[in-house]
Amino acid sequence: MLLSNTDSREGVYSKLGGLYAESLRRLALKCEEHFTRSQRNPLRFDESSWSLFKLTCSTPCCHAADAIYYSASCSSDPRSPYAVKICRSPSEDAKQGHLYGLSVQQSYPPHFNLQQDCGHFIARVPHSMLPPEENQRHCEQERVVVITREVPRQSAAGFVQQGAAFHRSHPEVYERRVCFLLLQLCNGLEHLKEHGIAHGNLCLENLLLVPPPHQPPGGGNQNQLPRLLVSGFAKAQRHSAPHPAADPLLTDRSRLAPEILSASQYRKFDEFQTGILIYELLHQPNPFTASPALKGRDYRCEDLPPVPHVSLYSAGLQRLAHLLLHPDPTQRLHIQGARRALQSLLWGPRGGLLERDGPGDGPRHEGPRHERLLSWLDVKRALLMMKFAERSLEPEQSAELEDWLCCQYFSSANPPNLCHTADLLYAN
Repeated sequence: MLLSNTDSREGVYSKLGGLYAESLRRLALKCEEHFTRSQRNPLRFDESSWSLFKLTCSTPCCHAADAIYYSASCSSDPRSPYAVKICRSPSEDAKQGHLYGLSVQQSYPPHFNLQQDCGHFIARVPHSMLPPEENQRHCEQERVVVITREVPRQSAAGFVQQGAAFHRSHPEVYERRVCFLLLQLCNGLEHLKEHGIAHGNLCLENLLLVPPPHQPPGGGNQNQLPRLLVSGFAKAQRHSAPHPAADPLLTDRSRLAPEILSASQYRKFDEFQTGILIYELLHQPNPFTASPALKGRDYRCEDLPPVPHVSLYSAGLQRLAHLLLHPDPTQRLHIQGARRALQSLLWGPRGGLLERDGPGDGPRHEGPRHERLLSWLDVKRALLMMKFAERSLEPEQSAELEDWLCCQYFSSANPPNLCHTADLLYAN
């Protein structure tokens, strides 16, 4: 079978293209095994495990919306890094919110871009470990404590704050990094959607950044891409009908509105908040805060403020934000479409490859464009395979996160999807 259809050069090229695509699929799976190794068969901890942990630093490694984090070691697993998450606020409502969010996190399979709970419990926490605004009482307080395998170094809010000057001086590099962070966010949100969950509280403070392994705090190769983790699930919603026992007034399902039965009011909520995040990551205000009148009327996408065009990525990110902020949820771009748009912004195609050969949408006009894109994919896949082959001969070289994300794209991309994404991104 391998040597079939090789009587012509066209047949050989077609066969090679298929082999390159299959090789990249296998590489993507190998990368997945490499990057998700720590998420397989994790240890589980409970209140009796509290004494096993020792902080490796007395100051928090990260401040997030719902908690502060400390890096820690575990005497029963000394080779693995851990983070101790101290949830904010001692109120009973806050505790219940944290516990609800943790129950949501335990309801779906692990994902590389979603924070993993290795165990949680309520424990008495020394006042020195509490957030500064909450440690005035100088006594231990009961808090929800969570153990995680990922040690965040900052939130996306910190990334934005620290990156303002860099954005001005190196806009291309900064906005490319933003595309990578958004791509990881979309990957995580897609996983949630597959399991019927909407996060419901996407903000910069709930997105955590984890540096590559073995990179010291504040040092190492700053060009390496950090891993993004979605945290803070206290406001998450499950896309399922309300349980009749939950409210006796709602036992007659025939009287429930369709959006309640299907939880459709939440289905594109994360997309909307992702659109706002694009503005904030680009050092622009939330458009609905900057222009409150937008919320009070039926706005159009054209009414949304523009993003300064300072790099190759600016126009595409603006277009993507507008598609995600469409006022009509049924017209709002799905998170899968957002992922494909970000992949296209990062790796192409661009320019003449995307031009139609004439007006219209029929096969006669799309055929040549599809052929150009298929040839482009074959060349890109071949170059990527060469890159991996060369790197395999270099000592102490391992796959980087960007490699995995790139493999994911080129192992599954096809001309129809590329054309559809291009038409969304570059439509006049």
